[in-house]
Amino acid sequence: MSDLEKYIIENRDDFISDEPDTGHFDRFKSKLQMENKPVRRIRFFRVMQIAATFAILLASGVVIIKSSKGKAKMAVVTVPEQYQETNNYYIHQVSTRYDEIESLNFSDEEEKELLLKELQAMDSYYQELLVDLNAFPGDERVISALIKHYQMKILVMDQIIEQLKQFNQAKNDNNENSNI
Repeated sequence: MSDLEKYIIENRDDFISDEPDTGHFDRFKSKLQMENKPVRRIRFFRVMQIAATFAILLASGVVIIKSSKGKAKMAVVTVPEQYQETNNYYIHQVSTRYDEIESLNFSDEEEKELLLKELQAMDSYYQELLVDLNAFPGDERVISALIKHYQMKILVMDQIIEQLKQFNQAKNDNNENSNI
């Protein structure tokens, strides 16, 4: 028999006890209550991700506004007849969004110019597509690429408009709060 077994057998009465030490149940209950409380934690990394995303989008908007002053909104292209209505639709949509962006309030006129120039910089790919369309009239792939370009530009413009509206709304809310 080992020393451990001998010790357990000799001190058997010390090991057999129906009740735990005093205060055990109270400590156990307090630990259970602490675990049941939901702890809301704001993770620093998540906050930084949101802030970085907002900063990038805002900077992109400023760059786009400042870069697109005084140029044509969108070149008109001759497309096959069956796609003319689609082309006119997208030209109208882009033009409407340009007008809306130009009508929004900017904190700095340079930001607006930069944003509009940046939007026009997006048209370099569009110009390449026009060259391809002139070289291969009626090519479905080129027409599809033109439509996707219009859709992407409209999507970007919608995001810019939404951010500018949110920025202006926040600015107005701050002005109202400071006036109170």
